[in-house]
This record gives sequence, C-alpha cells and structure tokens, in this order.
Amino acid sequence: MTYRFLLLCLLSSLSLAHAQTRRAQPVEVDRIIVVVNDEAITAYELRARLATVERQLRDQKVQLPPRDVLEKQLLERMIIDRVQLQYAKETGLRISDLDLDAAMRRIAEGNKLSLQDFRAALEKDGIAWAKFREDIREEMTIARLREREVDNRVVISEGEIDNYLASAE
Repeated sequence: MTYRFLLLCLLSSLSLAHAQTRRAQPVEVDRIIVVVNDEAITAYELRARLATVERQLRDQKVQLPPRDVLEKQLLERMIIDRVQLQYAKETGLRISDLDLDAAMRRIAEGNKLSLQDFRAALEKDGIAWAKFREDIREEMTIARLREREVDNRVVISEGEIDNYLASAE
C-alpha cells in the first residue's frame, strides 16, 4: 500500500467519525415553556406569536416595548386564551364552519377584497390560510364565551332601566 492510500483512508475515517459525532449531538428543536391544564405552550408557539405581533406593531408604526416585556405579556395572553378555549370546549361552545366562513367573508369585505384576494394577500405576507382561519375561530370562541358568561351573570331589571333613563334626562 502506498502512503497516499493510507493517508486517504485515515482522513476518510476521521471525517466519518467527526460527522457521526456531530450528528450524535442533541439539538433543541422546541421546548415546553408552560403547561395549561393538559396542554403545552411551546417556545416555538411563543416565538411565532411574538414575530407576528412585532410585525403588526411595526406596520402600524408603534414603538415596540422591550422584547422581554412584550414576550411576558404575550405569554400571559396565550395562557389566558388557552384557559378560556379549554373552558369553551368543556362547556360545548363551538364555532361552526358556516359561522367561521361568514366571518372570513366579513373580514375580507372589510379590507375591500374578495375572499380569494384576501387569502392571497395573507399568504403573500407569510400567513398560512389554515392558521389564520383557526386563529379567527379561536377569537370568535373567546368572544362568544365572554358574551355567554357575562349574559349569565348580569341581570338588569325593568326598574333599573327606568331609573337609568330618569337620571339621564
């Protein structure tokens, strides 16, 4: 055997061993940062929401708070939303596809776009249509839950209405 051949074999085996060592190193893909009842909120979810909020605030030319403050506020909001969505699910509150489709059309019309053009505009901005629909469904669910819970707790009598109208004059 020649020295070149031995050197080539040695370099190949070293390269292969190095590549296997590098592959064996664990790489963090995602991690759980909060568990809300039986559901996890991951670092990826928080980063994605943070990126969306930062982009929206920049588009509106709003001064961004410090990143750690924004991240903390967002995480608190995500926890509250998750608890409310869980409660809505437990109590049978659901947004039908027909209601969701109607809301999507209203949003598109509010932006003076057809539904197809609205979808294209979202996707152009890097927002997945299916994710946007689910976000809207969740917002609608939370809004209905709040309405239902307030309506169940607030009772206004005829006398209170009469008193208010009399004092408003």
